Amino acid sequence: MTSSPTPEWIEPTQARSKKKVRQIEQAARDLLLETGSLDLKMTEVAKRAQVPVGTLYQFFPSRTALVQKLFALEMRQIDESVAETFFAIEDLTRFGSQLEQLLHQQIELVQSDPAMMVIWGSAVVDPVIQDADRINTQQTAAVLAERLTTELGPKIDPRAAHATALIICHLWSSIIRLCAQTSEDSAKDIVREYAKMMTGHIHRLQS
Repeated sequence: MTSSPTPEWIEPTQARSKKKVRQIEQAARDLLLETGSLDLKMTEVAKRAQVPVGTLYQFFPSRTALVQKLFALEMRQIDESVAETFFAIEDLTRFGSQLEQLLHQQIELVQSDPAMMVIWGSAVVDPVIQDADRINTQQTAAVLAERLTTELGPKIDPRAAHATALIICHLWSSIIRLCAQTSEDSAKDIVREYAKMMTGHIHRLQS
């Protein structure tokens, strides 16, 4: 995988500080759910977390840093399942079916997580989430590109593998957002056609 940019938030090392950061993150998440918006006010977050504003800024120097951390926390489970699935693929002929299965799992995960629905719903208008989503897409694509290169070996141009992985992962987020807000039958159709489209493209790379 490509190296990640240095996050804007500060990760504490002491147990007491870790507890305060968890309080801040929970307070921010609670406010996000109550308002349905990522337009968080740092003073309100500090008050809800019962910490001084200075402590909040010590670990999260800006609203951007706080929102990025919330995004990272919500995406952790999704990212881990994506990586596990891509590296578990032993035969690309099964890529389509595994892709469908993983997408359905992640759609259910997003639908069951109100905070994630707010965060991803804000991606269209919030540049902080857009940037975090872009970075996340690049990292996930690196995992898939490595899998494709390993599986196809000399049959595939590494640049083509990377470009294909970026396309798959960029559309991935859009597919999940779309399916999370549509009917179950429509979601199944969308996921099936997306998997067929991506699988077909990978097979053409081998020719």
